[in-house]
Amino acid sequence: MLRTLFLHPRAACTPRSALIAMIISALFSVGGCRGLVGVPDASAPPAPARRSEPSAIPLTRWPIKTVEPVDLWLHAFALLLDDTAAPPLFRRGYRDSLTVVKNRANVLTTLDTTRAMLTKRLLITPSYLQAQVLAFEFDSWVELRTAAERFVLADGDDRKVSDRAPVEHFVQFARIFPTAADREWLAVFIVGVQDEQVRFFNAEHTRLVRMRNATITAVDSLWQRTYRARFDRFLASTGQANGDVLLSIPIGGEGRAGIGRERQRMIAVPFPSRVEDARDVIFVLAHELTAGLVSRVLLGTSAASLQRSFAVTRAISTAQVRAGAMLLERVAPELVEAYMQFYLTQSGVAVLPPALSATFVRTFDIPVAARDGVRQQIDVAVGGI
Repeated sequence: MLRTLFLHPRAACTPRSALIAMIISALFSVGGCRGLVGVPDASAPPAPARRSEPSAIPLTRWPIKTVEPVDLWLHAFALLLDDTAAPPLFRRGYRDSLTVVKNRANVLTTLDTTRAMLTKRLLITPSYLQAQVLAFEFDSWVELRTAAERFVLADGDDRKVSDRAPVEHFVQFARIFPTAADREWLAVFIVGVQDEQVRFFNAEHTRLVRMRNATITAVDSLWQRTYRARFDRFLASTGQANGDVLLSIPIGGEGRAGIGRERQRMIAVPFPSRVEDARDVIFVLAHELTAGLVSRVLLGTSAASLQRSFAVTRAISTAQVRAGAMLLERVAPELVEAYMQFYLTQSGVAVLPPALSATFVRTFDIPVAARDGVRQQIDVAVGGI
């Protein structure tokens, strides 16, 4: 029904507010609620199971995994954003590269046709980006979609749901989508992601993971046999003794960290296309594992001064890049130069090796007090002082 709606010539000239209303009506009306909670969709393909490759050892600490629902959710957000940040929120050039693939396959999904409207609202309400980590808490795309649909159907009020869906999910959605306009955006987004999953992403993700099996093995070996042990003291000192590492196709230098269904820490890192780039995972892990430490230091170091110079959130992002280099200096110094080159490349900065360190420091500049505070905390965490 929704596909018919978007292909209908009248929809193309319908005002934005009316178009949203038409989509919501199609999604949530009695006659068009196929795929909603408790209403089976005979035409829908079986829900893909969560994938986990490798490790075969059940109790491996910080195992390497791939999880399609997380990738789908991040992929959908990536299609809405330009990669102009430094480093960008997603793999540089990801959206353009996927657009080429979809054009070649002659695929146009509902997410594509509503992208302009979704992006416009996202740019004026950037808090929607907080929803990226919600996918970590669900075992499948169907579970995530169902929770979002229940939230919208109940108008954000969990008391309106007869089977008492988990209150925490409502709280999380309500924090990010508190108004009716926010929930309209979420409803349109969910419709788009569902169509994207069925018509393109599931098959494409399966194909890419199969092609990159050798990379998964290389990353797992590099992390578990060489570098994880070097991070152990830092991990224990910072309360991160265990978690999951998720290889994610849309992710670049900016990883994602969140909490999983079992309350474990989960970190999404790049999924390199080549075995030769397996070290990229270690780089982004170093960057993400310092997040809590960096936040504590910066929020406790002259917050007023930081507010005057640049936004605290931007300061934290920049300081994490520097912190990752500081951590590698202590636990894997042979990777520091390659780490610097990686993040400069992610930020679109070309540099010759003799100027590498100076360019890195200049590109990711942070206040001296913050730099010294982060370095001191890393030294303490790895047992240096």
